[in-house]
Amino acid sequence: MSQTKFLLSEDRTPTTWYNVVADLPKPLDPMLHPGTREPLTAADLEPLFPAALIAQEFSTDREVDIPGAVLDVYKQWRPSPLVRARRLEKALDTPARIYFKNEGVSPAGSHKPNTAIPQAYYNKQAGVERLTTETGAVSGAAPSPSPASTSASSARSTWSR
Repeated sequence: MSQTKFLLSEDRTPTTWYNVVADLPKPLDPMLHPGTREPLTAADLEPLFPAALIAQEFSTDREVDIPGAVLDVYKQWRPSPLVRARRLEKALDTPARIYFKNEGVSPAGSHKPNTAIPQAYYNKQAGVERLTTETGAVSGAAPSPSPASTSASSARSTWSR
């Protein structure tokens, strides 16, 4: 049987995030302000997010550097395994090779720390001292321990239900 799980060595862990917007055949429609239904501006987001996160949201750059402090936290579980979905390929009767990232190896058992850690980092850099996260998880679910509490960003994280 051929290989199904692929692991990168730690020294090959990506140091940039890929922004798919750079490679789209045409620009996306602008995000709309929920109150005015007009195109959203960076200024509309300033009361909610640090400037670095707003810049990323509007960026068309293909790659965005991952801060070293974030990479240090990521090293607790990354690189995560890339798995070939051979049974799905067979079920779809496709010649395509289908892969997925197994994010179940993260401390939370999901992809959520991949964005929570940098959000905590950028908020700490912006001077935010209290940070509440919301993941979109099922209401009433018990939160997983957050690696953000031990990250170099030292942002305080509270969980809400």
